[in-house]
Amino acid sequence: METVHLFLMSIVAGVAVGKFDAICQTQPVKAQEGEDVTLPCRLRPAADVSTYTVDWKRVDLNKVEVVHSYRHRKDESGLQMEQYRNRTKLNHEELKRGILDLRISSVRLSDSGVYKCNVPKNKTSCTNTVTVVKKEKVRTNKEEFSTTQPPLGEVTKPNNSGAEQMNVVGVVCGVIFTAVITTVIIAVTIKRLRGRKEQEPQVAANGSTLEMLNNQEAEGGETLQNPVENCSVLISDR
Repeated sequence: METVHLFLMSIVAGVAVGKFDAICQTQPVKAQEGEDVTLPCRLRPAADVSTYTVDWKRVDLNKVEVVHSYRHRKDESGLQMEQYRNRTKLNHEELKRGILDLRISSVRLSDSGVYKCNVPKNKTSCTNTVTVVKKEKVRTNKEEFSTTQPPLGEVTKPNNSGAEQMNVVGVVCGVIFTAVITTVIIAVTIKRLRGRKEQEPQVAANGSTLEMLNNQEAEGGETLQNPVENCSVLISDR
């Protein structure tokens, strides 16, 4: 029991004097150009470093450059690299819980590199590697699957020229057949109309002839009747 008590006291004393380790992500932080990224950095055990100096630096360049600096309970932009101005954020409230995550907004291709999270007072640090790629290089699983197909510009049309020719021939034959049927119908209609027009004068002529015959018969009857009447008159006179 006494041993456990001494162990706990040593932990508390270690935290009080700033004995902790910085833990970063071991895998590279991958991002698409224009996205926001968060570089993780946690203290173990958790400790309040809101009164400490916290630096984030690029260590892959020709010289160490400051990406973000926190001093005297506020952000210090005097030493910050120009390309990171107004693009980085360190949550001051999270520092009280030992969370030193750095957020970089709208990442660029030039942001690819190695970033070091450092607490100078404790001489503890860790690094994150950031990889930024262009938009068209980042694909989801669905897009990666679709990339196995050739691009639209390279897709060749199937060899179905024979089928296309058959379709054309069918269309032409259909048009010709329709034209022939239409011509026949028009010709038959015209012929019927002409036949009716030729029959009308004959009917009229036959009607006139019949009327003339009727008139002649009527006149003939009268002529025959008149001699009989004349003979009757002569006989009576005698």
